[in-house]
Amino acid sequence: MLDLNNVPPMEGGSGDFELIPDGTVVSGIIKLSGGDIEIPEYGAGTYFKQSQSTSAKWLPIELTIVGGSFDKRKVWQNIFVDGDAKDENGISKARKIGLNTIKQMVDSGFGISPKDESEDARAKRASIQGVHMLNGMTVSCTLGVEKGRDGYPDRNKIKTVLTPDSPNYIPNTGQVAPVAQAPVIQAPASQPTTATAGVAPSWAR
Repeated sequence: MLDLNNVPPMEGGSGDFELIPDGTVVSGIIKLSGGDIEIPEYGAGTYFKQSQSTSAKWLPIELTIVGGSFDKRKVWQNIFVDGDAKDENGISKARKIGLNTIKQMVDSGFGISPKDESEDARAKRASIQGVHMLNGMTVSCTLGVEKGRDGYPDRNKIKTVLTPDSPNYIPNTGQVAPVAQAPVIQAPASQPTTATAGVAPSWAR
């Protein structure tokens, strides 16, 4: 019989991590957390989850920080690609934001400026056959803090995905682990570009 009454407590209490400060810039490796549905537009594989009560669909990911004071810390994020809220053209707002986020991750991982429409940049974006190719990609991003709800504590989140046009972008050299930078003041994020229903995502073109 397993008796847990006399197990000595761990030093430092429950062992919970303090939150990473809002605005901290890090480099991290993406891991697809897995889902139970496939959305063909985003490639083959059951990487997405779907709400049982709404039209919401999302891609769950795990970001493992590389280097610095927060090395190996993990941040979990859901990238929503569908939802009930629609814009004036009847397109899901979540879809537009989700596609924009995925494209930013690809640009960040490849070191492409979002304004770069050169043949080389377009070829790299076109090489992404589906979201499965995000798995293992190293991206640069700014972290934020999301307030807890329904009894859940506050948690870290990906606030902004950084691309080479940002002065805070951490290049992915593939050699030396980058160091997490101190929190910085971010300029307001630009509005996501409009996506047209029924066409290939911009990051896949």
